[in-house]
Amino acid sequence: MTGAIVFLQRRGHRAGAQSCLLRLLRQAPVRALNPVVVTGEDAWLSRECAREGIACLVEPFPSSRSLTGRLFKNALFAGRVANRLRGKQIVLVHGNDHLESLLTIALGKAVAAKTALFLRSSAMTQDDFVKYRCAGHPLLAAVGEDLRDRVRAWAPGLAVELIHDGLEPGDFLPAKPPPAKFPERILVIGSALDQKGWREAAQALEGFPGVTLTFTGGKPEFLPENPYRTFLGRTEKFQELVRGFDLAINPSWRESFGMAALEVLAAGVPLFSTRCGVIEQVITDDRWLAKPRDVSEMTQRLRALAAGWPSTALDVAGCQHRIREKFTVERTAQKLLAAYGAIRIAG
Repeated sequence: MTGAIVFLQRRGHRAGAQSCLLRLLRQAPVRALNPVVVTGEDAWLSRECAREGIACLVEPFPSSRSLTGRLFKNALFAGRVANRLRGKQIVLVHGNDHLESLLTIALGKAVAAKTALFLRSSAMTQDDFVKYRCAGHPLLAAVGEDLRDRVRAWAPGLAVELIHDGLEPGDFLPAKPPPAKFPERILVIGSALDQKGWREAAQALEGFPGVTLTFTGGKPEFLPENPYRTFLGRTEKFQELVRGFDLAINPSWRESFGMAALEVLAAGVPLFSTRCGVIEQVITDDRWLAKPRDVSEMTQRLRALAAGWPSTALDVAGCQHRIREKFTVERTAQKLLAAYGAIRIAG
């Protein structure tokens, strides 16, 4: 029998949690732990695991907080997965966010293994934290300082590790030179959820004639039809998409980490961002930052950048240097293995 670590990730499309998990799984020290991914759908994550030679099981996830989930479906799910893992000695079950917590606990019990949990969602409330029994894991790891500090406030005395997400060398491309004119095609990252700030981004740029906004998701009901707005839906080739623009905007209200923002900068494209996640550790030019949900400040700063262009252009290469200093997936893997060692599952 061989030892293995099981990672639970319900949703399989390309998004922050999934792409961060895949980067981590590609690291040699983590692959040496024989990782197995369990996902709820055959989608981007399962296809990428197959391409990388990473073991992956597709098994429909129950709604773990529902009455039937708590009564019997969580245990049935754990039993099915445990049966498919027969022949492996499972040493740890690791949930990729708080929504996987209850199923992580159930599977840990079914295979007699310890459990761990990443905390990734900036939208997680104290009620969520309690109902998903997030405190019930020997290892709890938040991907950002704000999320770690909120959890510590909710559960004083609980040990919460800070393990940032990280980027790989292949995520970096040379910084694009700024165009002669302020860009008239702008990429707005995030999704149609209110907290991603698309409404504020649209309002902030209403007074920029001729500027078109391309949003990386489906059209939300709160944004009216406008010939200067395009909605791409879900995209899997994010780096290629980003590289086709000379400016991107991250208008989010709050982020636990903010991987998409760092991916934009790593791709060599300047980013105007609200102050959320770790972005202030990467963008140090205040002209390129604004308070979340503050449309007036966003508008004023964007107007000032446009008026002074190209001398106001962002030092993207400097941002990339700070990402390489602080947020590499190699460092993520090192911290994770140290945390595993502390709960004595990695030999």
